[in-house]
Amino acid sequence: MRLLLFISFLVLSSCSFQHDVTVTLVVPEYHPFEIAADSEFWYTLTCFDGRTINERHIPKGTRTLNVRVEAGGLSVFSLKPLGEFGSLGGFYEPGESQEVHMLSENGSFSDMLLSAASYRPDSVRRLSIVKVMEEVDDLQSIDEPSFLEDVFNGTLGYGITISDKTGMSSDTIPEGMWVSERYDVPSFEVPFSSRPVHFLLYPGVYRYAEFDKSLLLTVIITEEGETSEMFSELPLW
Repeated sequence: MRLLLFISFLVLSSCSFQHDVTVTLVVPEYHPFEIAADSEFWYTLTCFDGRTINERHIPKGTRTLNVRVEAGGLSVFSLKPLGEFGSLGGFYEPGESQEVHMLSENGSFSDMLLSAASYRPDSVRRLSIVKVMEEVDDLQSIDEPSFLEDVFNGTLGYGITISDKTGMSSDTIPEGMWVSERYDVPSFEVPFSSRPVHFLLYPGVYRYAEFDKSLLLTVIITEEGETSEMFSELPLW
């Protein structure tokens, strides 16, 4: 499926002033795992400031953080809990609020743009994420390889490719309460008389924790519709 967007809406003006501004990153909600474990995370912050990519450690208990970025282009932020769970993502675009809420539903897209910025920074800094988000209800639904190809080739104005959700069933998940790491993806409970658990998800990586068993379930959906799951021990924090 293609959503028609005009190229003028997707690219920031190259005439923007090239000075720096201070952006405040806000973590508006405690992570679902923090609530379930009654313990706060430390984070790894990765930031594309319009020029370079930087990374730093963020201590436990930090809910707001000031970051200097270039004023004339898109900046991208990712906060990764314990350096390994799914990211909280956020963006700053010139003319928009300098208070950026870091949200789990933006995490995968932020990570994708950060990866792209490592080798095509100019293409990323010129992108208008505000207009993309106006046209797409859920950033997770965007076909990421097609999106990046269009961004790099300057063909994004012809439309954005939307991925289909993929169904998956599993009868290997142990009983218990499985807490989703994202508020926009439901948690679920497996009763004693276990039945298959059904998922319907966009391509991506999804994690669920069962704290009584100290287990982490990772569900992976590829762009091609292939599915997999794996269990590991929950890390200590």
